[in-house]
This record gives sequence, structure tokens and C-alpha cells, in this order.
Amino acid sequence: MIQRLPGIIFHLSIYLSSILGNPKARQRINNRNIQIQNEKFDFWIHASSLGEYWMVEKLIRDLEKRKKKVFVSIFSPSAWDIVSKKEKHYGYVPIDRLSRVNTFLDIINPKFAVFAKYDLWPVMSENLVKRNIPYVITFAHFKRNHHVLWKWNFIENKVFKKAIGIGHQTQESLLLFGESGFSNGFFSGDGRFDYVNLQQINWKPIERLDDFKDGKKLLIAGSSWEKEESLIIPLIDDFPQIKFAFAPHNIERLDELIKSLPNHFILISKLDSYTKEKISKAKILVVDTIGQLQQLYGHSDIAIIGGGFHHGLHNILEALVFQNIVTFGPKTHNHWEAIKCGADILNLNADSEELKKWISELLDSDENIVKQKKKSAQDFIKNNLGATDRVIKFIDEYFN
Repeated sequence: MIQRLPGIIFHLSIYLSSILGNPKARQRINNRNIQIQNEKFDFWIHASSLGEYWMVEKLIRDLEKRKKKVFVSIFSPSAWDIVSKKEKHYGYVPIDRLSRVNTFLDIINPKFAVFAKYDLWPVMSENLVKRNIPYVITFAHFKRNHHVLWKWNFIENKVFKKAIGIGHQTQESLLLFGESGFSNGFFSGDGRFDYVNLQQINWKPIERLDDFKDGKKLLIAGSSWEKEESLIIPLIDDFPQIKFAFAPHNIERLDELIKSLPNHFILISKLDSYTKEKISKAKILVVDTIGQLQQLYGHSDIAIIGGGFHHGLHNILEALVFQNIVTFGPKTHNHWEAIKCGADILNLNADSEELKKWISELLDSDENIVKQKKKSAQDFIKNNLGATDRVIKFIDEYFN
């Protein structure tokens, strides 16, 4: 009975939040009423949010190349727009209540389940085991004192110990996992590297972006929040050799961002409607669309990645794979790649003058130093490829 408590508590909290007018809670409830077709699947792959989905997207594609039927589930509504466009079979994972879990598993009836990082609940785990459906948790990353590793956390301990394997992003995480009493860990690496590498291989330029750059360098604020924008905006007129692009993490902040900008900006959604002269004369490009940031990194030279002054750093790999020289704020908790990639990290109390100095030094750097920075970014990505293949190999060995 106790393993049902997390699902019951979450279920009640969602409904209470919905009654109190929380739009995200209401969206969670409404979206989970979407019907899933009753079919049998070879694999069920679950990703909590959009970030986790990118981790497993290459895994999904590789399994489909093997003619495997894959069902993809998500937890966060923020991933719905992307997943619903890219996947043939998809839906929301049920709230962890026994009746809902059983109905869900009856409908998709998978032969094998894969969970990205951590998002597996106790009732679901228990019922997968009862139905003899093996599952693996992959691309996990643990630091000391992570709640899953607490010895008294017997509910989550059981969930992770029942998995046939726990794939780890780093060797350090795998070692810590073993020291904490778990014996089913293996090194997988991080699926995000495979994903961004695939994006770089399949990259197509954005029409008329070269007209905007007009032979100048492009600095992009990627997945930006107020802090990053406040550092960059005062510097726009200080660097005539640079064009600037802003891609806010939260598209709902768009009006707020635009009000803070000088008048000489254009919108990426309207590139087709502008004259070539207007595009080339514009100093600022505002990304008012969803899903173009990764493509935009293929045009940019410098990237200030958002989140490092906020709740946590956003994806830096999307910029690094295109050899952007990156910097970001210091809140890199759980982002081992931010430390190991060798990028410069801004201080928590950084101001525009500090960023101006960093940009100026970069522009004044010897060409060979800049080339080395770009090569280091490329090598960092290359040296961390192969996570998806390791997971597939692990699954193959289980079935063989």
C-alpha cells in the first residue's frame, strides 16, 4: 500500500491546483484524457520532459529502423507539441494510480520499457514486474546525496533495483551508484550527444539568415532569461561587427523582451516578408518561434546560454556541436558537461562590463586560439558519442 502513496498524493495535488486555477495543472488533467489506441508495442519509451525526449530520440529512431514498434510517452505538457509532431504512437504517462496504470499497460502491452533518467513511479514499476515486462532506466546521472541513493528511501530504492539495468551518463555516477548498494548499473553515456550530433549532420540553413548576418559575426542568447538579456542588451551598440539574436526560453516572455530592445530588430517568423535591405540593416533578430533554436546555432558564432543565473543551465550541447564559443552563468548543478567542456563561466554577479570584456577578448584573440576553441568544442562532442549504441547493446544482450 505504501508504494501507492506518491501517486495518490500527486493526484490530489494536481486536482487541488486545478480547482485553484493553476493552468498547467488543468492542462495535465485535460491532456491525460486523450485516448491511446489499443495496440501491442515492442518498446515503450518514456521521457518526462522535452530535454529527456531529446536524450532518447535517436534510440527511438534506431529501434524503428529495426522494424520495432515504439510507443513514446511524456509527463510534461511542455513536450507535447514536439513529440506529437515527431512520433507516430505517443501519449501521456498515467498518474501512478493502480487502475490507471493497469489500463495503460493493457492498452500498449509492451515487451520492453525504457525510462529516461529518473521518471519511473513505484506502482508502475511494481506492475511492470508483475507482468514480466523488463525495464531499463538509462541516461541517469547521480551526484552525492541524490534522493534515490538515500538508504531509507526504500520506495525509490526498490524501483531502481528492480530494473534490469541503470545506464549512467558518467563513470563518476556509475561508481557512486555502486557504492550506494546498487549492483545493476552500467555505463551508457549521455544520449544528448548522439542527438545533437544527428542534428548537426542533418542541419539545413535558415533561409535569409546570411542576409541578416551580412558578413558579420552572430551572437545568440539561447534559451535566455531576464539576466542574460540584461547583460547583452546594453552592449548591442558597442560591437558594430556583431549581429545579435535573442531566443527566450519562455516564449510567453516575448513581449517583455521586445519592450526592452532598441527599435532596430526583426522577427524570425517574418523573415520571408522583409526586404533584403531591411534584413541586412537590422541589428537584432528576435526568435518568436518554437523549435528553430537548434537550427539557428548553425549560423551563430558565439552563444550565451540561458538558465545559468536562473533555475539551472539549459542545453549547451546544441551550440557546441556547431562549434559556437559559449559562456553561461554558474548554476550548473547536474550539468557535468558544463564543467568538462572547458567553457568560460560567468560569475553569479556578472554585469555587462564583465561580459563586454569577455566578448572583446574573444574578438581580439589570435585566429589560431579561436580555431582551437572551436576544435575543442567539436572534440568534446565527438568523444562523448555512442550512448545510444551502448543502450541498444545492453538490451540486445538481455534478449540474447
